[in-house]
Amino acid sequence: MAFQVNGGIINNQTLTGGMRFFKITGPFAWTVSDGTVNLPVSVSGGAGPGPLIYYFVVGNNRPVPNSVAAIALKEISKQADIVVIGLVPALYAATTEIHIAVSASAFGWGSDVPSYSVPPANADEQQLPTSPTAAATQMQAALVALPNLPAGTVYLGGCANQQTPPITNGAPISFAACTVTEVSFSLGALTYYTLA
Repeated sequence: MAFQVNGGIINNQTLTGGMRFFKITGPFAWTVSDGTVNLPVSVSGGAGPGPLIYYFVVGNNRPVPNSVAAIALKEISKQADIVVIGLVPALYAATTEIHIAVSASAFGWGSDVPSYSVPPANADEQQLPTSPTAAATQMQAALVALPNLPAGTVYLGGCANQQTPPITNGAPISFAACTVTEVSFSLGALTYYTLA
């Protein structure tokens, strides 16, 4: 699975080396489509007295372009290579939490303040949730600072009928409540996707 393949932040790859793991909470519904998320890109066509409007339907288990999660992860990827994403607790509308793994060898969050020579930045990569790291604190601040997404900008659904107009957020979406915590690695029962 890839969020954006060409010029995007996520693509299939295999990565070796050290990784750091983060849990991100926020308004991440409809990160992945169940086959009923329509996009506003439309084409006219068809037989009959007038043109028919067809919208693009995001396929089942495919990432929704420009979703709230994609915007948040794009911000994080400015200073880190995201290599694994896990959606919790579900793929579709219930998604409120994302687990990510990033490469420790291409990582800029927390590398300047504080210095890696002083706590907590000099601690083991596998941090406890009760011990916030500089990296997690800086990532969270960057997400919280993102502007609100106005109503009508995030595509939430529709139906498999490509003539059905897309459903969008009815109210602005805020990143203000996003949290980022550095955590110890745990696969659990999650489904993970490889990224780039």
